[in-house]
Amino acid sequence: MSASYQRGWVRARACVPGLIVIPFIVTSVLVASTASADHDPEDEPSEVILVKGQRPGPPGTFVAAPDRATPNEPDATKLLKLIPGGDTVSNGPLTGQVQYRGMFGDRISVKVDDTYISPGGPNWMDAPLHYAPRPLLDHLEMDLGIASVSAGAESIGGSAHAVLKSSEFAEGEEFVPSGEVEVGGRVADKSFIGGGILSAGNENHRAHFLGSAEIGKDFRIGDGGRVKPTEYERYQYGGGYGFRYEEHEVGFDYRYNDTKDSGTPALPMDIRVVDTHLGKIDYGGQLGPVRVDTIFSLTDVDHVMDNFSLRDAPADNADWRKNSAETRNYDWSLAGKMDVLGGMLEVGVDGHHANHDALVTNPNNAMFFVEMFDSAKKDRYGVWVEWTGEVVDHWDLEVGVRTTRIEMDSDKVDGTPADMMLPAGRLRDAFNEADRSRNEDLVDAVVKLGFAPQSNLRMELSGGRKTRAPSYVERYGWLPTQAASGLADGNNYVGDIGLDPEVSYEVAAEVRWDGKQGIHLTPRAFYKRVYDYIQGTPSEENDVIMVSTNNDDDTPLQFSNVDARFYGFDLAYGAGLPWDLQLDGTLSYVRGKRVDINDDLYRISPLRGRTTLTYDQDEWSVSIEGMYAAKQKKVSDTNGEDPSDSWGILNIYGSWEPMEWLGLTAGVNNVTDNDYHDHLAGISRVSSSGVDAGDAIPAPGVSFFARAVGTF
Repeated sequence: MSASYQRGWVRARACVPGLIVIPFIVTSVLVASTASADHDPEDEPSEVILVKGQRPGPPGTFVAAPDRATPNEPDATKLLKLIPGGDTVSNGPLTGQVQYRGMFGDRISVKVDDTYISPGGPNWMDAPLHYAPRPLLDHLEMDLGIASVSAGAESIGGSAHAVLKSSEFAEGEEFVPSGEVEVGGRVADKSFIGGGILSAGNENHRAHFLGSAEIGKDFRIGDGGRVKPTEYERYQYGGGYGFRYEEHEVGFDYRYNDTKDSGTPALPMDIRVVDTHLGKIDYGGQLGPVRVDTIFSLTDVDHVMDNFSLRDAPADNADWRKNSAETRNYDWSLAGKMDVLGGMLEVGVDGHHANHDALVTNPNNAMFFVEMFDSAKKDRYGVWVEWTGEVVDHWDLEVGVRTTRIEMDSDKVDGTPADMMLPAGRLRDAFNEADRSRNEDLVDAVVKLGFAPQSNLRMELSGGRKTRAPSYVERYGWLPTQAASGLADGNNYVGDIGLDPEVSYEVAAEVRWDGKQGIHLTPRAFYKRVYDYIQGTPSEENDVIMVSTNNDDDTPLQFSNVDARFYGFDLAYGAGLPWDLQLDGTLSYVRGKRVDINDDLYRISPLRGRTTLTYDQDEWSVSIEGMYAAKQKKVSDTNGEDPSDSWGILNIYGSWEPMEWLGLTAGVNNVTDNDYHDHLAGISRVSSSGVDAGDAIPAPGVSFFARAVGTF
């Protein structure tokens, strides 16, 4: 451990116990004083404190907005660090995946503007929130606890929804123009961001144009080095139009995403191109007693990556690789809501259809190629019914059932290794001769029972059965490679056509208490048992081992069905304190274990939290924030996962609104210049001045940042 690391960690660690303890001491005192008062909560409503960067949302959700100064990074998934139970699996500056209560990847149902987006690459370099740049993001909404069946299919790990900025209808016939423009940057990666939306609307029409640009260099860490390659460049622009007549609305939206050279040091290749067209048509209206909502969307992704442009090229020209991947998918849903039995009944149907291709070549050898995936498709069709309402005084109920049909298939594959190596040839032939078509019928069910004896107190007990079918990577990976949907553990993986779907049974409990002075406490606990959990296990096939050994991994993993369990708790808290001070924060813990053997699951967040103290005035505010995590020693031996150390950092930032139309934010992240790494940050495949190959990727060091937002 370097001397600078020790000094920075000692300073930051000294603050962590206090940051954890202070909110509970302060809140306990305020709770006690509130409980002793002779006031009925129903007679005097609780004071509501609005925390910057957090918005009210639908019941059972947490809404995080990018107007909060931290986390100050280009990846929108970093907002999950504000959400109890949420975290980010990061393989690069624009390559984050949502983690919630230990699950990540396609176990989380992620929508961007009500549509599913299948990543273009087999290593999820363009994970769904890659298409929600922060300058265009209005807010990120996360379902807390078990996701409702209406939230989507295969939401075994939860559900998240990114809502982008858009135009709005106005009152009257006259068009009302409006807009928002944002510019900013930070020192750690010498970055610049800019973007915004221009719109106009009246009572019948609305239209908008939006765009963003984000450019950054390799970021600096606490000891002064830089992590390579972590440069990035992403542009996105598009527009939309909406028409409203009486109780009917129709909308049309189109966006184009242009991601250029962007590093992913935890993966075997870096992004060269992500060209994506995203189109959507939606309708909402009242048809008699039924509220009808329908959406149809198309996504077309062209993705190119390589291992020689942004990082040092392999010394042997035979090891140069370029992967060209394409994904074409469309998504649709139709839902109707109406009042039934004193509550709201929702009935819906939906579908998602995705087709994937990935071709690996070598620019130094025109004869070399590997068809990693050839027309690997995954189609799903779903039907759901959900009822929500009050059953008796103070008691509310949600009950829902969803059935989903999964249809998967793949064309035959080929590759130069199969013609040159008998083991690879046998793997190709076995795959091509197998029945690759698989159909699965999945059933989900969710029940949530709530009890609210007072206006400021609510308790909920919920249970559910959730399911997920294998991904195309898990099922159709025929040759051992490092394509593993972004697991980034350095292992070679091979798929299994015969995988069974995952089936999870979960119970959860929640208490929400709102007191005076803006106090709120929301503890939650959960337990989840997952049958046929899909996990890499050591391959016992000789051909797989021989081919993988030739590709520098003599212990390859094969996606297999195992049994697993997850359990833990999370907490959101806050209070309005004297002298215009506000306190808010979260604390989260999850444990993931294999049940069939004595091993832990891979890439599970340790105990972690955030505490923010804000001095808030009408036109300006100043915040001191602590972010911290405990050691993670419960790691996966199967995946060769290394433990991680505890860490804590301080952020200081302020905001000022000198005019109604102008907001300014500036601050410092990681004030103590702590040299640390997050457990979910991944292992670097590249050596640079900031990290050696095989070591955990560190987080950015001290970084000044500034942002200006203008509206009209």
